[in-house]
Amino acid sequence: MLEGKDNNIQVGRRLKEARTNLGYRQVDFAETLKVTEEHYRKYELGSTGLSANKLIILYQSYGIDPTYLLTGKGPKEFDVEYFIANCTKDQKEQFLHRIFAYLLKFLTK
Repeated sequence: MLEGKDNNIQVGRRLKEARTNLGYRQVDFAETLKVTEEHYRKYELGSTGLSANKLIILYQSYGIDPTYLLTGKGPKEFDVEYFIANCTKDQKEQFLHRIFAYLLKFLTK
C-alpha cells in the first residue's frame, strides 16, 4: 500500500492524465480550483495533496471521478449499445452531442 507522498504522486499523475485527456491546460484547472498555476503544478507533481473540497470541484467542473483520482480505479466498462438501447431520445441526443463536441475539440487542435 502506498503512503503519504507516494499517494500524492500517483494522484498527481492521474490528475495530469485526466486534464490532458480533456484537453485543458494547467492554468485552466488552476483557475477552476482557485489556486495559482504554481500551486496547481504541485498537485500534479504530488508535492501537495488535493483536499476533499478540491476533489469535489474537479468532479463538478470536469466530471473527474474522485475514486479514479484516489485509487486509479474507474468504471469497469461502458457499453454504448446498451446505453443507446436503454435511454430516452433526449438522453441519446445529449450523449451524442457530448461525444461530437469532445471529438471536435481534439480534431481542431
